[in-house]
Parts: sequence; structure tokens; C-alpha cells
Amino acid sequence: MRLMRAGLVVLAVLDGLVGAWQYFFPRSFYDDFPTVSNDPPYNEHLMADVGGLNLAIVTVLVIAAVVLEHRLVMAALAGFGVYCGTHFVYHVTNFDGFPIRDAVAVGTGLGIEFVLTIALLFLGYHLRTRDLAGSRATLNLTSTSEADV
Repeated sequence: MRLMRAGLVVLAVLDGLVGAWQYFFPRSFYDDFPTVSNDPPYNEHLMADVGGLNLAIVTVLVIAAVVLEHRLVMAALAGFGVYCGTHFVYHVTNFDGFPIRDAVAVGTGLGIEFVLTIALLFLGYHLRTRDLAGSRATLNLTSTSEADV
């Protein structure tokens, strides 16, 4: 479970930094984050709204990391996976005119985030099936013990 918590915290920190930058300093994010200003025109409302949405999903990831309840963790990761997966696909299919350094940096960063999310979903599934198998074995032992009595 420590690995799951650590992974959730990493995702929350990475996206939290970006979301806070988008929300509190939308013009700076537009001007300074690689590839963003390549999609004009600047729209402060849109930048701040996207930042707020990032902060909202970060909040869910943080709560999942604190509580570590299986359904909450999996729902948080599934939602984040949809977000970062679509974000990744958009960027890697829309690099026309981007400097190669920016394209590689953004594509790699978003790809790592997406792969980490998928890995954590598999880890969550594995932990859950392992726990369920252990519960069934305990139930079977209890049933056998009672039958013997």
C-alpha cells in the first residue's frame, strides 16, 4: 500500500503544480509552458478553468492517498487516467510546428504520467484480487474448521 500511496502523491504533486500555475498565473502558464502558446488566442477564463479542474482532480487524488480505500483509489485513478490519457494523445498527435525539444519534453512528461497511472491501476487491481483470494482462503478455513467440530 505504501507504493500506491507514493504513486498517488507523485501524480497529485505533478498535476498540482501545473494546476496551481494555470489557476493562479494563467498568463504566465500560457506564455511560459512549452507548446501552450502555440494554440492562440490566450483566454484567461479557459486557462483558469482548466487550472481549477486540475486542482479538483488533485484533491481527489490526495483524498485517495490519505484514505487508501480501494474503490476511492481506483475511481480517482480511473478519472485521472481518462484525463491524462486524452491529454497525452492530444499532444502527441498535435506537434506540428512545435520545436522538437518542446515536443519531446511534453510528450515524455505526459507519457510518464499516463504510464504511472496505468501501472497504479494494475497495482490496485492486483492488491484487491490478492486480498479477496486471502479472504476466501480464510473463509474456507473457517468453514472447514466448523465442519470438523
